[in-house]
Parts: sequence; structure tokens; C-alpha cells
Amino acid sequence: MKKTIYIFSIAVILITACQPKSETVAVDTSAAKIAVTTLLDKYNSAWNAKDVSTLTALLTDDGLFCGTDPSELMDKKTLSAGWTQAMSDTSMNYNYSVDKREMRIAADGNSAIALEQFYMKAICPKIPVRLIFHLVKSGDNWMIDFLSWALIPKNEDIGKLNIALE
Repeated sequence: MKKTIYIFSIAVILITACQPKSETVAVDTSAAKIAVTTLLDKYNSAWNAKDVSTLTALLTDDGLFCGTDPSELMDKKTLSAGWTQAMSDTSMNYNYSVDKREMRIAADGNSAIALEQFYMKAICPKIPVRLIFHLVKSGDNWMIDFLSWALIPKNEDIGKLNIALE
């Protein structure tokens, strides 16, 4: 009986000692915020320069990209083609300056959500635009895997817009 208790005790000790230890890796959120900010600034600069190849290079191959119209749910290829067509119109000025930017880095440091708000005179000079990004870290690089453009009217203007759309 004593042998069984000793063997059982040793077995329990060995089993618990052999369990993998989960080590918590400290995430440098400051560095991640700087990297995401750099990517968003690069996106904005490329947009204002009408540099579709740089814009497209910032996107993941399997991302989801949403325009302002409910039908505009696009993959990378479709979005790039739309950008190419829109940006080839030299009479349109799609430039914008970010009025507000917010971001949150995931606890594991491998993804982030960011938003930018601004007015774009070429699209709708009286209604702000909100651009929402989901970014993922791939190796040392950050990439955009979700993008959504949305017009965001002020609450007090929604009634006016509904009347105008009748």
C-alpha cells in the first residue's frame, strides 16, 4: 500500500512538473501605436498622392474592404481597380486631412483597430467621413485587413437627410 502511495505521489509530481508553462510576453503597445500610426500616415500620403500601388501594397490579400455604398463590399483586387479608376480622373481632388484619429492595440500586440474622421470635399463637403481600419501584424509589418468608409452625419442632421431623400 505504501508503495502505491509513493508511486502515485511521484506520478502526480511528474505530471504537474511536465505541464507546459505559459509565459506572458510583455507587449510594447507604444511601439505598436507608433508602427500603426506610421502605416496610417503612409496610407494617407499615398491616398493624397493618388498612389494606388502603395495603397494596394498596404492591404492583406484576403481582406474585406467596404465603400460608402451598401453594395461596395470588395476584395483587394476589386478595391484596387476602383481606386485606379477613381484616381485616374484628374478633375477630382480626393485629398483629405485627418481631423481625428483613434486607435486601440490588442492585448497580444498583433492586431489593432483605428479610425480616422475628416471631411472630403470631393465626396460630401458637409458630412464627415469616418474611415475604420483593422490592422494585423504579419512578422514585423502591419497590414490592413479591413477598411470601411462611412459618411457620419450629425444626429441633428439625420431628420433633414431623411426629408431630402423622400
